[in-house]
Amino acid sequence: MTLEIIVVLALVVIAIFFICYRILSDRSGALIIMATLFGSGIISPAEGLSGFSNPATVTVAAMFVFNAGLSKTGAVIFIGKILTCLASEIFGWL
Repeated sequence: MTLEIIVVLALVVIAIFFICYRILSDRSGALIIMATLFGSGIISPAEGLSGFSNPATVTVAAMFVFNAGLSKTGAVIFIGKILTCLASEIFGWL
């Protein structure tokens, strides 16, 4: 095994430990791993940031923003109540 493989495996094990025991959040752990890989020269910044040019990544990020907006305005609760009433009428639930 090369030194790069050992460093990456160690980072993965440490990140899993920190995230499982809630020492770090998953977002902070991902940023620390990415910064460590950039700083050590294992990957170049262009390689590390190339995933953000993928449309799927942008779509997932947009869905997080959309979800946060719906949650903050209370629309999620409103839609949930409507769907609960509708399901109750259709299926006889509740």
